[in-house]
Amino acid sequence: MNAAGATDRVCVIGAGASGIAACRSLALRGIPFDCFERGPQVGGLWRYPPPQGRGPGYPSLFANTSKSVMQYPSHPMPEDFPDYPHHAQVARYFDDYTDRYDLRRHIRFDTGVRRVEPVGDSWAVTLDDGTAHRYQAVVVASGGRHGEPVHARFDGEYTGRQLHSVDYAGPEEFAGRTVVVVGLGATAADIATEVSRVAGTTLLAVRTGHYVVPKILEGRPIDRLSPLMRRLTPEQRSPLVSLVIKLVHGDMTDWGLPAPPYRPGRGPLIANSEFLPAIAHGRITPKPVIVSAEGGKVRFGDGEVVDADAIIHCTGYRLAFPFLDESLVRGGDDAPPLYHQAVPPELPGLYFVGLLHSMTALMPLAEAQSEWIGDLLTGTVRLPPRGEMWSRIRAARRRQDRRFHDSSGHLLVDPHEYERLLADERRTHSTRRTHP
Repeated sequence: MNAAGATDRVCVIGAGASGIAACRSLALRGIPFDCFERGPQVGGLWRYPPPQGRGPGYPSLFANTSKSVMQYPSHPMPEDFPDYPHHAQVARYFDDYTDRYDLRRHIRFDTGVRRVEPVGDSWAVTLDDGTAHRYQAVVVASGGRHGEPVHARFDGEYTGRQLHSVDYAGPEEFAGRTVVVVGLGATAADIATEVSRVAGTTLLAVRTGHYVVPKILEGRPIDRLSPLMRRLTPEQRSPLVSLVIKLVHGDMTDWGLPAPPYRPGRGPLIANSEFLPAIAHGRITPKPVIVSAEGGKVRFGDGEVVDADAIIHCTGYRLAFPFLDESLVRGGDDAPPLYHQAVPPELPGLYFVGLLHSMTALMPLAEAQSEWIGDLLTGTVRLPPRGEMWSRIRAARRRQDRRFHDSSGHLLVDPHEYERLLADERRTHSTRRTHP
């Protein structure tokens, strides 16, 4: 098929957690589609070592949400998996999901997408080999959240070893060294804890505080909520979460960490059962941000200067979709404005799956998004008028600004609310006739 070919097909970009959910939705509805995956396997960031030589995963990566919370609703994880599976187990689970729905025959591996652009009422997709294909719609599931690594900024020039977490391959090279880990997210907590087992000194430079919770509470995963808790809003859950954190860990400032600039439930929770004990044991020393460096010396915000052998930047990523013109999806460091985090109102036929930050796990939401998009493509559900979509985007962003901490831009969603939102969307805008 070439650029002038048939346009009844749909293109899915990426075969990671979001991409295979999109493929499943299309396959179940009999919608013809092609999926392009730049790696040799499904699974995206859960594949380690990464096929491109670098990726967000690392050898010791375990899920920070429990299996019952992170699994696709249509395909439970095996009972013999631990509550928090290792990345290799999650990758195997993706293989099982792909094979159950016979998706591999639709996926072209080791194939990158160079450019996606609208052409009339369809979309032209140019691959890395230069061939062009025409599609009626494009579903972007390529993990734009991990587009470009972001590094901490400070004055001066540091001449020691510097790396971003995307290039972290284990703690061995840091044995006996003085290491500065920058950031306080799930990755920073994991890497700082692991490095501290072998390093001579591990310092954690933190700008913004977050709440840390144990993975297990009273013998069960902490994120396994009761049906009642699932129905509560983040605001309603906040006092209960605050009480649990207070009873288990006290104030974050008691551990030498900055006070979080939001209440529990209004931003990310760091689920890690080893991180705070590592601080208590003196293996990790929290510090303010790095303000400057000279040679191998690093100066922190409290004025202390240390000789550091390495800096590991666990400072996240900037959104990037290199195959899309910036004029199509302007967003900068924030997410582009999307109706229900999936549909750009001005670009019919373009959809995004997985471009959100769930307060728990992505996979159930990716499957819910894919079901809605599948209904839109078959015409069983319609979008509201363009003006209404923009109005609801603006209202949603104002609400997010009021209720959530801004570290995730406008990507952060409460998963239970979001699932209900999409279910209501499919019901309210259904084109099927209803009978009394």
